[in-house]
Amino acid sequence: MEDKKIFLAVAFLQSQPLAAANILEQQSLEQVAAFLGEVPHTQGAAVLGKMLPYYTARVCRILEPSVAAAMLSEMNISLVAAILRHCDSGLSQELLELLPEKTSLACRFLLNYSEDSVGAWMMANISTLPDDCNVEQARDRIAAEQGTIEFGATLVIGRDRLIKGVINPAALLRSPSKTPIMAVAHKNADSLSARMALNAAANSPLWAKRDAIPVTNRSNQLVGILRHLDLRRGLDQLSTTIARPQDADSITGIYEAYGISMLAIFDTLKDMSSTRIRQRK
Repeated sequence: MEDKKIFLAVAFLQSQPLAAANILEQQSLEQVAAFLGEVPHTQGAAVLGKMLPYYTARVCRILEPSVAAAMLSEMNISLVAAILRHCDSGLSQELLELLPEKTSLACRFLLNYSEDSVGAWMMANISTLPDDCNVEQARDRIAAEQGTIEFGATLVIGRDRLIKGVINPAALLRSPSKTPIMAVAHKNADSLSARMALNAAANSPLWAKRDAIPVTNRSNQLVGILRHLDLRRGLDQLSTTIARPQDADSITGIYEAYGISMLAIFDTLKDMSSTRIRQRK
């Protein structure tokens, strides 16, 4: 395929993943898989992440397992777990084995929860601080984990994994290095139960104050956090189905909004998928 078409397709995927997802969903699964198999994994993952998990699972059944795993590894772990729930057991196990170990372990943990529960949609891989460290040690820990923290403020837990408090980064910056962490932590860190129904969690008054809430197990031990973004994603997954083909007004709106860019990716899709399908025959 021409370099210019590749550039246009990738640029469109990167800048408009939701629009690209809407366009691709109108094509056959074979065409979608052939197309995504040719684009960079990061851009492919961004588009797959905008599709509903059960549709993404259907695409993963056609993709080469290594390609599917590479794209899944770029996604939010709770979303990966949701996708794997819609794969048959054989494919799910194969993909889990191909995913990075950290991602695989977190997914296996989330898959233990029912799909309509908080635990199925929480972020299990979060940064925490022990309640017996000081401010200097806390700064060092956070610096070492930079880019991995999923909670705006860092949770402080005991060695028994019970939540002891929460601390904002600003408090660490203005406090003396040898100050015990609990001296600067806020003691109030309300949580949601991992077994709570997602619909019930949506009505929690805690959302009025924050965008992410700690999640605990039956022993009140910290097991993750639930972001409001993932709450909405989970509720959408539980209540929405893809109507294929989409209604005419929806398709027209996409055409009008994205014009030339949309046509570029659509033409690229046909070129690439046709070539791949012929090669497989």
